Amino acid sequence: MSDVDMSICESSSLNTQIASNMLYRQLRLPRIMIGTMKGNVSAVNILKECLKTARDLRIREVLLALGPTSPLSLGCRTCQRILWATFLHDTDIRNNLEPVIVPPTHLTDLSVSFQKLSSTNNPVRLLLGDFLDNVLPVSTDSAAFIFLCTLLTKIRESEQTAFFLLTEDMHDPKKIMMVKRFADVLIEYRNTGEGSGCEVETRSVDLTQDHYGDWNSNSNTDPDSGPTRRSLY
Repeated sequence: MSDVDMSICESSSLNTQIASNMLYRQLRLPRIMIGTMKGNVSAVNILKECLKTARDLRIREVLLALGPTSPLSLGCRTCQRILWATFLHDTDIRNNLEPVIVPPTHLTDLSVSFQKLSSTNNPVRLLLGDFLDNVLPVSTDSAAFIFLCTLLTKIRESEQTAFFLLTEDMHDPKKIMMVKRFADVLIEYRNTGEGSGCEVETRSVDLTQDHYGDWNSNSNTDPDSGPTRRSLY
């Protein structure tokens, strides 16, 4: 991933040590991960941390599947595997970026683009991004279900790792629940406090092991502090 700027924005209130520890454990294995964000949480900072962790794990074949987050906001320079689900044109893309741009309403084209970008001489190991935030609002429940079922089944069959973000406040709760049910692991982000005291808490929920981790923030630096049982829905 030498083609991607891995630096983390200094203004992030996310505890990057906790996030790194959690992501390091989760990104090593083939699985479907869904990251949910509540409140004023930056998808850009989370994705940058994922890219940094991928570099630490020596995962070089990464496919970025972006939505509201633009390639330039992640510091991408010449990354070749970028799928951007957006209605925007590429007039603002510079620095030799060549993202595959597909309108989020064209689910068939998105599926084909995922397949083409993943199936090269160097198969993709990690897929990550926030494309769901652009796809879910313009898709019916049934269309979104079929699209995700097809996409995530192929990812499982290929033994890849996927980490897709979505902003809970943007979507119908039924769609949020549908997406979560595809996940092996949920990584939840929420902000607490106000103003200068605002920080981001995070926890992982391993649905395959029925393990609910504690919420962790700057005041709780132990990412393995034990299970806590809470209802997700």
